[in-house]
Amino acid sequence: MKLHLEWSRPVPLKDATAENLVFKADLSKISTASGIYVFGRRWGSQFEALYVGKAANVRSRVKSHFNNLRLMQHVKNARNGKRVVLTARFVARPGQQVEKCLRVLERGFIRYFLSEGHDLVNKQGTSIRRHEVTSTGRHPRRVFPNSMYVEKAKGE
Repeated sequence: MKLHLEWSRPVPLKDATAENLVFKADLSKISTASGIYVFGRRWGSQFEALYVGKAANVRSRVKSHFNNLRLMQHVKNARNGKRVVLTARFVARPGQQVEKCLRVLERGFIRYFLSEGHDLVNKQGTSIRRHEVTSTGRHPRRVFPNSMYVEKAKGE
């Protein structure tokens, strides 16, 4: 299956304590289309994902997350950097089931960011448990990283 996302410019998160929220954003810059969104932090040219989600209406879903205190506290308490939300519109091909494709994309991005060591949380604001795998010896670094992370299965 070939899937396509059209990414928008990052939308900065702003302090919203005056409105009894942790953060807010300019929602007019976020699409109402189906897609993927990633709360994270940027510093220099670096980015760390903190939460990955999918939605039939990305703007509405991101807006609802501003009321999720656990999630917003995790975003706030992350190390230094500017807080942002990245959003992408899913561009469906004929015959593709949007909900099924969004599940595949969300799971793929979660696994990717976990493998890179990002500090992801789930929707309850709990860190996603992971194993760290390190490699030493004479291995091609372009093929096998020195370290990577994999999600722990239930019961591990």
